[in-house]
Amino acid sequence: MKKITKQFIFSALSMTVLLFVGCQEEPELTGQSTVEVAQNVTSTVTFVAPLAATQTVNEKAAGKYQYKLNISNAQPVDIFVKVKVKSGTATRGTDYEFDDQILIKAYTTSTTGNISILSDGVYEPTENFVLEIGGDVNISNASIPATTISFTILNALSDNLDLKFNFSKAFSDGGVAKTLCGIGYDMDFYVLDANLKDTKIYQAAASGCPEILTVSPAKFPNGTYHIYYDLYDNHGLHTMNTPQFTIPITVDYSRGGSNVSGTFTQEAKFATNSKALGFEQGNTSEPYDYVVTIVVNNGVYTLKNSVPTTVATLKTVNTVLDAIKQARMNNKKNN
Repeated sequence: MKKITKQFIFSALSMTVLLFVGCQEEPELTGQSTVEVAQNVTSTVTFVAPLAATQTVNEKAAGKYQYKLNISNAQPVDIFVKVKVKSGTATRGTDYEFDDQILIKAYTTSTTGNISILSDGVYEPTENFVLEIGGDVNISNASIPATTISFTILNALSDNLDLKFNFSKAFSDGGVAKTLCGIGYDMDFYVLDANLKDTKIYQAAASGCPEILTVSPAKFPNGTYHIYYDLYDNHGLHTMNTPQFTIPITVDYSRGGSNVSGTFTQEAKFATNSKALGFEQGNTSEPYDYVVTIVVNNGVYTLKNSVPTTVATLKTVNTVLDAIKQARMNNKKNN
């Protein structure tokens, strides 16, 4: 009985092995895999309004422009198309930016490219640049001929620097609230050149409170200019029932087309006070002193204080006084 059992088990194992081996099949050879590629593919570039092939834009209208690159038949592979700067005076990253590579994905026929015009808040002449799309691609029978887009960028920044000379101050006259502008306190501001000579620019000597001055290329060629105040009329401030106080001058500056603006404060050592007499009070050498220096250089304006420029030393005081007197006389004649 034991012998029969052993033979049965052996026979069963042998059959199992035979069945397992018999079930294996040789793999079928299907040959090398192939990918079908579309033939005679052509491309076109279309501009998304308001973009055009050649255009002039104002830097103030900074924004994004788009174009579409289309191919006639979808390809089974991605197509990378390069975009490059062909020429121009504008600076990438400062004046403009663009996608320097655009992708047409496999099995699609279109993609979008972006061009951005940037506003840098810096005075510049008119600039330009030309972009070239494609021209060096021939992938999977997709020929991308070169297409150019030309931009001319007009400077958005105003040519002028706008200045506002503030000298009003609130005070109490025996318990009555008043302001310098309210009582007619009158300061004039004269522009002297680098040699401390009168420039005959009297816009900020017009009895305004505050006084306004426009620094333009036409009236302010490249150079250095010193602004001095001249107390013309204190309107009786020195007789009012108020403790003596200083009258500091602040200069608000701004330039159209940019976010650059701020306030320049006159150095304390040059400020006048409430007891000072003006020209109308019979003081022919009324208080005058330095306020600010403006340096003009090819459309760039720099405001500076008296350091390191020496503009109010004893050596120059007579020169400045003569210039102020001459400016005052010329200005009053013109009014």
